[in-house]
Amino acid sequence: MLSRRRFLALAASAAALGGGYTLFEARRVGVTRLDLKLGLGLRAVHLTDTHFSTSVFSPAEVAAAITELDPELIFHTGDLLTYRRGLGEAVRFLEALRDTAPVYLVPGNHDHWSGVGAAGLKEALGSRGIVVLANSATGYGDLAIAGVDDPYTGRANLERALSGAEGEVRLLLAHSPQIIGEAAQRVELVLAGHTHGGQVRLHGAGALWLPMPREYRRFDYGLFSVGRARMFVSRGVGTGYLPVRLNCPPEIVLLSL
Repeated sequence: MLSRRRFLALAASAAALGGGYTLFEARRVGVTRLDLKLGLGLRAVHLTDTHFSTSVFSPAEVAAAITELDPELIFHTGDLLTYRRGLGEAVRFLEALRDTAPVYLVPGNHDHWSGVGAAGLKEALGSRGIVVLANSATGYGDLAIAGVDDPYTGRANLERALSGAEGEVRLLLAHSPQIIGEAAQRVELVLAGHTHGGQVRLHGAGALWLPMPREYRRFDYGLFSVGRARMFVSRGVGTGYLPVRLNCPPEIVLLSL
């Protein structure tokens, strides 16, 4: 596994050598369909890592694609922003989604590093009917929806988040999949992002770099079973500091719950 500095250097090289292709892939947001058979009869969209201010996808096209999927719930698992300057565009994007279905969001590490943080997200989004869950919970019928503040920066408090989670099925929203170490025996489903699927993947080698402690790096992308829980880690929609993706296209995930 490469260091972050080495990864950025290689990603920059990939952008320079194959910039047209890697930029095209970063803009080509697809739909992944996942039937989790939880018996709730709900359709939900999971998106993550939109990284407003450094991403190259079209917010209008992504919002339209989500509307066409006709979900009953929309979950965003953090890194809404990279920099504070993206907040206005992010708010407009989430307002468009809110017109389709209720939106639930948890903070990610970049939301904090941008200077906005959980409090700033609540201030900007709460009055617009978007639910920010930062170590708290709410419900939707038989589904308990809990959300932790960012695990990667040590802000998650699972005990507090689950204290208000009442429902037949417990869903946990978390930015980083490293929350699974605490949550595996306490919830039925975890939705996470943070990894971008590696953003740059080489055939036979997988992700070049993942921003997580070593013991959690196997949770790079996809559906995992750990303890009583299943966890889906999404590749996400946007890109971080470099608008490069290789063998790792962005995605919206349609969940059948």
